[in-house]
Amino acid sequence: MSIPGYTLRPVQSSDIPALSDLLYKSKLSLTVNRLLFKDWPNEAVQRRKYAAVFEGLDLSKTEFVSVVDDETGDLVGHLALTRRRSISSTETQSVLPGNEQKVPDFFNPGVLAAVGAAAAELAQDTKNIDHYELTYIIVNPAHRRRGIGRALMEHVFNKAKAAGVPVMLSTEPQVYEFFVKYGFKHVKHVDFDLAKWAPPYSGFGIFRLASMIWESRE
Repeated sequence: MSIPGYTLRPVQSSDIPALSDLLYKSKLSLTVNRLLFKDWPNEAVQRRKYAAVFEGLDLSKTEFVSVVDDETGDLVGHLALTRRRSISSTETQSVLPGNEQKVPDFFNPGVLAAVGAAAAELAQDTKNIDHYELTYIIVNPAHRRRGIGRALMEHVFNKAKAAGVPVMLSTEPQVYEFFVKYGFKHVKHVDFDLAKWAPPYSGFGIFRLASMIWESRE
């Protein structure tokens, strides 16, 4: 699908600074991150972390799509889509005692453990399903409601239809309804209470990570 005034193209190495900036800004509104990162907002650490995500791009496994404003040349949207094959129990690798990775000093270890446990629990329901995984879909707020999100989702759905597989994802509360709008169904969720790591009466409460699935009806 074409979008007037914008171009969808494969990611380029020159996109990395803009991509990491886009990801960083999209995560500022995520409630859990206010407790996950020490010394919030700890901008320098967050920016380094998100830059590392894109500096290690594996184009052989994941498709990365950039959306560029034709007039300014600015990168205003991004999509990451990965083909996942079913994994048998014999292929599943576990972490051996003593080999756990050290928690970086800038993370709150309790919050990190809760997020990791929730993500691992949700992943159990997808490991035996052949599917596409939607990792990121981000649109600069100043460029929303112009058809960019719809174009990116149509790209995802067309890939899934061609492969004859569903699309699966794990989502955070602020974007859950976006995926509902595009026909994703709730599979499972994991809740944990952020108040455990927050000052008393500061407004923090239950945070939910959810897994969702989209299946073609054609």
